Amino acid sequence: VEITHGRVAMLASLGFLVGEEVEGSGFLFDASVTGPAINHFQQVPTFFWVALGVGVVLTEVTRINTAWQSPFEASRLFLLKDDHVPGDYGFDPLGLAKGKSTNDLKGIRMKELNNGRMAMIAIAAMVGQELNTGINVLAGDAALNQGELSNLEAKCAGAVDEAACSRAFEAAIATL
Repeated sequence: VEITHGRVAMLASLGFLVGEEVEGSGFLFDASVTGPAINHFQQVPTFFWVALGVGVVLTEVTRINTAWQSPFEASRLFLLKDDHVPGDYGFDPLGLAKGKSTNDLKGIRMKELNNGRMAMIAIAAMVGQELNTGINVLAGDAALNQGELSNLEAKCAGAVDEAACSRAFEAAIATL
């Protein structure tokens, strides 16, 4: 389970940063998604969430059928198949595991597990930073290093409009 959570956290961390970098461009969703990444969720069209939900259900059904014993045939519930290796679902389109020994694969799995743990901490920290500051993570870090957050705070004080605050932040960054 932890390796699955780690993989999701690694994708979430990457998606969080990429989403902020391409926001407002025509690259995704016709530039309708703007502002800090913590607010992107509500702005994404419903069709995307339906398609994502269907994809998650199909992936989970495949994962269950691949890894878990049938509850009707097993001696008790929630048993993995005897020959299943956690995290190995037979999906290796680049052939990265070919020609690797069992010990090498164990080492790689441990590295993936540790990277997943770091990604869980990273995504929690990024969400926490945006909830605390209300501004994008990467640009916020750059402004913090330049001491520009106080200027942004003055420009955004009392602003209800998130987009206006974001524009004020971009203006503050442009003065650096």
